[in-house]
Amino acid sequence: MRLKHRLNSEVERKLSDAVFVGRLVKEDELSLTIMDEPVRYKDEFQDDIQFYIKCLSPIPDEVSAQFYYPNKIFTGSTQSKNNLKKFNDYIKYDRLPHFEKKDKVRELLHNKLIVFTLTARPEFLYVEILKIEDDIVPAKEYGIIPGPELRLDENKEDFEKKLVDKGRPFTLRMYPHIFEQPEFLFYEGTIYSVYLNTSPNPTTYTQDVSFNVTYKELNDKFYNMVDATIDSHIYFIDISKIMELRDLMHESDSSLSEKVVEAVLKLDEIAATELAEPIGIKKRPMSSSSSIKMTYKHNKEEIEFIKRLEENAKIKGLFYKQLDLSSFHISMKTNLLTIIGGMSGTGKSQLAQLYGETMGLEFGKNLVMIPVSPSYHEPNDILGYLNPTTGVYHESETGLVKLLLEAEQYPERMYMVIFDEMNLSQVEHWFSPFISLLELDEDKRFLSLFNENSHCINGKYKPKIKIGNNVIFVGTVNFDETTKSFSDRLLDRSNVISPNKMSFAESLAYDHGEKGKLETLDVYTTIYRKWATKDTQKGLKNLTVEEIHLLDELHNLLSSSDIQKGVSFRVALGIADFLTNIPATETGTLVIDRRDAFDLQLKQRVLTKINGIESYIEPLVGSQIDGDYNEGSITMLLKSEVGQKVSDFDQSIDTLKNKAKELMIYGFVN
Repeated sequence: MRLKHRLNSEVERKLSDAVFVGRLVKEDELSLTIMDEPVRYKDEFQDDIQFYIKCLSPIPDEVSAQFYYPNKIFTGSTQSKNNLKKFNDYIKYDRLPHFEKKDKVRELLHNKLIVFTLTARPEFLYVEILKIEDDIVPAKEYGIIPGPELRLDENKEDFEKKLVDKGRPFTLRMYPHIFEQPEFLFYEGTIYSVYLNTSPNPTTYTQDVSFNVTYKELNDKFYNMVDATIDSHIYFIDISKIMELRDLMHESDSSLSEKVVEAVLKLDEIAATELAEPIGIKKRPMSSSSSIKMTYKHNKEEIEFIKRLEENAKIKGLFYKQLDLSSFHISMKTNLLTIIGGMSGTGKSQLAQLYGETMGLEFGKNLVMIPVSPSYHEPNDILGYLNPTTGVYHESETGLVKLLLEAEQYPERMYMVIFDEMNLSQVEHWFSPFISLLELDEDKRFLSLFNENSHCINGKYKPKIKIGNNVIFVGTVNFDETTKSFSDRLLDRSNVISPNKMSFAESLAYDHGEKGKLETLDVYTTIYRKWATKDTQKGLKNLTVEEIHLLDELHNLLSSSDIQKGVSFRVALGIADFLTNIPATETGTLVIDRRDAFDLQLKQRVLTKINGIESYIEPLVGSQIDGDYNEGSITMLLKSEVGQKVSDFDQSIDTLKNKAKELMIYGFVN
């Protein structure tokens, strides 16, 4: 559909979360349009097919205000990869003879209820099909009832408390603020009559406490009314049946607040009974709603290593703060790959080398630095290749394969590989085999050099090398016009450390230490890996409720702008792993305060993925106008009560301000 004016970026962002239902347009509905038939070839070349969908569910006023015509007819096309895939799934479109394609598409869509989203392009809206309900004859008009998206640690009782308690947010993932406020919500067999308030996040709501929420158990009665649904997030119901629901709810006098209070009193009664039980009877553990009891271990050798790392940095004249060195160490022991980023000339490569040397590694032997060339385009550039004609394996001059073979032979010795300036070439190309290994357990971590069926006459080379826990990979990167950006796939699997540069005044006052030989500590694999706690059973349970809540809200903000963005489970688990592995001194003091560590992890694991053009970035990071910073939605979240319960987020907010400044200068963030 053509629009009078392009939708503004905020409306586009909200529209991307919205879902609609419709049907293939009827021929008599095309009489007053320039369209001649419901399904047609797009142009004279007859390569792509266009189809027209009549929307049967509510369209937001902010969108319909830009329509030239009120007919609610939208265009879809096989130019969309999504639509093409759907047609291939339903009718194997690509295998059809060309002369059958148009008729088969029309047959597929005819008299079916179609669930779709709308994609905004400059002055146009296009249909993206989500699903086709084969056995549903479309009604004349539909109403929408959304359902909440709960966190992994939440259940129905938690959601009902949010509807009763003041200002507790919840997410309606497929019902952005762009629609009218919903009259009802449905979750796990229960319908709720609500009056909601909105928030800065387009899919986050709170219940108005002045409104008494009523509820009714419907179960099958409700599901029988539903013609289409998407993952319990949204339900489409014939508008006439919405009227039936209103009548049912008017008859209901069940107050949700009374139900919640009764449930709380019952729990208190049970808890009191348990406390009164005599000693010897096993008590059920009481869960905490706000925090977890975290036990941090003290390892004398690890604390000694961190101290030596700090002293050696002074000897080498590297101006890094204790916070950055400790953060680097935690990242190194909990990740197979750590990336050190920052401006050129700040000693990133020296820091990586210093870490290895402090472990007792020898440069050029079990500590190798590989300067990455812009000419690297495939794994063979750093590994080498097998000549299938001669059977000779030609190892790359990097020496990486030699080191990995030795590391496999001596699993008790530690080895380190430094990829220097690794983003001078596109990392995802030459580093691809290693990216796949980053998330595998040690017993499955094998690097393939050549096919197992190939004949190799060099006896020392073999098809696969096991990458054990005795190998650490480090990358250094610059962020400037000569380098390539990282994909989210790589950022999800690594930790990007960006040490803060000291001011020159600070460096003058810095205790440089006496020039001399580095103080090393011979660290073997068993010692080094004892410093890291891998509690795979607990996972997200190592995060507090407040931390999980913040990550959920942050994910909602990011994914509302781009469904491919967000806080993945891999990232959340990585943050939990980092926080669990903060070393403690003999007195129990953490080398990094947990609040500061969470701030660092947000900066290192989440904010590094925020890049792109102004229309996507500005609502998130804010803007810089005449030196004044206008806060974006992420900054607002971090400064909110929800955010401040977790951390002050000084470093993350500074990062967001810098991104806003970069956006003002260049029009995009890299």
